[in-house]
Amino acid sequence: MLFNSIPYLLLFAFTYLIYWNIPQKGRKPLLVVSSLIFYAYFSFPFLFHFLLVILVNYGFSEWIFRKKDKGEKYNHLLFSIVALNLINLGFFKYFYFITGSLFSLTGYPAFKEISGTWSIFLPLAISFYTFQIIAVQVDIHRGIIEKRMSAVDYFLFILFFPQLIAGPIMRSQDFLPQLDHPTIDSDRMKKGLFLIIGGLFKKVIIAENIAPIISPIYMDPSKFDSFSIFFSVLAFAVQVYCDFSGYTDMARGSANLLGYEIPENFQGPFFSQSFRELWSRWHITLSSWLRDYIYIPLGGSKGSIFRSNLNSFITMCLGGLWHGANWAFVLWGAYLGALIWIERSLYLGRGKKKLLSDSIPFVGIFRTIVIFIAFSFSGVFFRAAARGEESMNVAFEIFKGVLTFRNTGETLSRVDELPTFIALGLMFNWFQHSNFVYEKLKPYQNILLPFLSVVILLLLGIFGDGGQDFIYFQF
Repeated sequence: MLFNSIPYLLLFAFTYLIYWNIPQKGRKPLLVVSSLIFYAYFSFPFLFHFLLVILVNYGFSEWIFRKKDKGEKYNHLLFSIVALNLINLGFFKYFYFITGSLFSLTGYPAFKEISGTWSIFLPLAISFYTFQIIAVQVDIHRGIIEKRMSAVDYFLFILFFPQLIAGPIMRSQDFLPQLDHPTIDSDRMKKGLFLIIGGLFKKVIIAENIAPIISPIYMDPSKFDSFSIFFSVLAFAVQVYCDFSGYTDMARGSANLLGYEIPENFQGPFFSQSFRELWSRWHITLSSWLRDYIYIPLGGSKGSIFRSNLNSFITMCLGGLWHGANWAFVLWGAYLGALIWIERSLYLGRGKKKLLSDSIPFVGIFRTIVIFIAFSFSGVFFRAAARGEESMNVAFEIFKGVLTFRNTGETLSRVDELPTFIALGLMFNWFQHSNFVYEKLKPYQNILLPFLSVVILLLLGIFGDGGQDFIYFQF
């Protein structure tokens, strides 16, 4: 049930109309039911698996609370439930990856035979809800969640349909305090509608038009010239941003209309002047989850600079593996981890010493361009992963095609349209990076809202093709 689809519009409209016309005690159960319908639309059989996962975790959370109240040790319970969640994720998402890697390393045919006899389908949103559920258990242990949650609150926190499929990964402190006090006023309603309109534009007008243009590059990069490959690399970074940020905007807008605030996932990342800054602005809820539940437990920034860099590198590699069961995703994380390591070593950007002084004219613009291009090239691994076993060959050919400055080969059809889409993506980054535009236009929102609504409907009619899956639905 895509946000840019008629089924979602009907479900949300039906939920919204009932939601604000019933007492508060009925609103949370209504949202749970709507969330179950939302998930069942994708996969009814996996809905029962999902409910079982939530029920088991709720039982363990109650068990841990009872142990805490009695002053008894419960570390074994925490370890067990975290392990169960990781086993559940590992079985569905990494079974073929593990058996395939073992076969490649050992050549032992049993590993290949085992994988060939199983047909395992990936449950929708398993990566997102696994991280969110693990965070709940750890937050109970850390005392962040001090009081028991009712079953309805627990299920709604995990199931809440605007963010269920691809986040943002909510934390207990973000959402639980709001559950009994949803609030709506004209400002929040207008904000929600603007977010939905902007998200639709990013997804349907920008992301879904970039995708078919650059697709041939990843089928056979050796056919194309360096100019086409380079702009395709930049365009894919913009595509991912517009696709995922567009999803987040629509999720946040839907939550606003239901009286809740959920976290922003992007804050103008392409205007960052360092990689550390970029990761504080890109997929923020995942970055903060990896920091709090992997990087800090590994030791964080304590100890030597080398140890801190190693912890960061390991965290980024695991973050890459979280995205997908393919070595290309691991290399994507390793590439980004290496860039952060190098940046820290050189004190590039906003460290104690800067490689380039701010007194140099246009140095900020130069840094931003370098960070954007270097980050865009990480997307080569990310996008090539869709080619499965051929992913590394595809990634190698793309890097080779750019670095050799090849002027022979085909020019990508419609490559001249990519700079326009890239510019539009950067424009939305600017909107997120600075409140300047929002503050200037806020007095005119009563005029802009109906005008932009008509414009987006016309653009959807012209450019929309019925809607493609969001990129992060595969995770």
